[in-house]
Amino acid sequence: MTRLRVPVLLAVFLVSGALASMARADGDPASDYLLGRQVFLTSLTDAESRQQQQLIAVVQAANRAGFAIRVATIATKYDLGSITELWRNPRVYVRFLGIELGLVYKQRLLVVMPNGFGFYWPRHPTAPAYRVLARVRIAPGDGTLASAAQAAVRSLAAADGVSLPASTGSTTGATATRKSRGASVAAVSIAAIAVLAGAVAAMLAVGRRRRRRPQQPPRPSLARGAARSRRLPRTVPGFAALVIVATGTPIALLIALRHPGASDESVDSVISPPAFSWPAGSRPAPNFVLRDQTGHRVSMAQFRGRPVIVTFVDPLCRNLCPLEAHLLNQVVGEIPVSRRPVILAVSVDVYADTRADLLQDERKWELVPQWHWAVGPPAQLASVWKRYEIGVSVVTRRIAGTTINYITHTEAAYVIDPTGHERALFVWPFYPQDVEHTLEQLT
Repeated sequence: MTRLRVPVLLAVFLVSGALASMARADGDPASDYLLGRQVFLTSLTDAESRQQQQLIAVVQAANRAGFAIRVATIATKYDLGSITELWRNPRVYVRFLGIELGLVYKQRLLVVMPNGFGFYWPRHPTAPAYRVLARVRIAPGDGTLASAAQAAVRSLAAADGVSLPASTGSTTGATATRKSRGASVAAVSIAAIAVLAGAVAAMLAVGRRRRRRPQQPPRPSLARGAARSRRLPRTVPGFAALVIVATGTPIALLIALRHPGASDESVDSVISPPAFSWPAGSRPAPNFVLRDQTGHRVSMAQFRGRPVIVTFVDPLCRNLCPLEAHLLNQVVGEIPVSRRPVILAVSVDVYADTRADLLQDERKWELVPQWHWAVGPPAQLASVWKRYEIGVSVVTRRIAGTTINYITHTEAAYVIDPTGHERALFVWPFYPQDVEHTLEQLT
């Protein structure tokens, strides 16, 4: 099993890499949500207005009638996540979104922004659709864009000879869509887990067969690999975290789709250990000095004597990062004030470290007072990522002359004890009670 450790990890990494285009740690939320849904409404709330419910019902009816279409309403820049360069540019954004969904969806795609529509259908001309959309008006007061989107879907379907039933105001269709969301994303999760399990099983089977053969001297490259494997206890956290993030988005979406007030005792009563843990005094947490959202210096050293949670967040993320922020808010809120830990959120997006971005998240995510952002020059941030073994990848794309910086990163949180030593590493997805249990062990 020791000899198989590296190839098995590599197999998992390669398989998860193949799924990475389907499971993003960051970016625009619509490219994740539309994998299992027909309509993206907004990343601000899970509540649906009457107009939004009618839009969902119309899109459902269109797809049942054979007019395949998915719709994204982008009412604010916030809904674009880290792709803010494409705000108020629906024709370019719809092409970006179509490429993101291309592995699993190749039919019609409609984007609605306050200033217009975007339409994309791979290997089909878009000019006829844009002529139809030019006749659809977007009302200045349509805050959710749902009415304009509904009219656009009806007009596009009619131009293709598909007649959709008139809206009756019923929310039956919308309710059905809401109930099916978890199942749609669950299918992606199950597929990812099945492929990973199959890859690991195959590697183990190959290893068992090889053990029966006569031993041969290892090749130099394998010998070097074995030497590296002895250093895995230090390097595995960052590596494993990257693998889990690559496959964890569908699971995280399932968590997000749970009703905020719902309680699942079978989950909430179970304590899961962290991905990695260390005994007291064995692993000093690397110190750093950065700036918080108010411009003041913030460092690990200044919080000596208090427990600290160090996490790594993209301020423009609209899927995993807000979920983790909500979870850590919950953890801190359930601990007596005198024992509440500090949260140091180190930015992983050097393009999103403006004070406006940080303060927007403070409002939208309803961050607790113990939350401190930690931002700084790219070189300083990269040094912190490296010392905490956090993987950060920046992919630069140009679409229609617009440059987009696409960030993916390890979604993880360290628990630091009052003496300044790392005690646990949680890799997303994890639950509040898991972190709370670890913090209780420090007292």
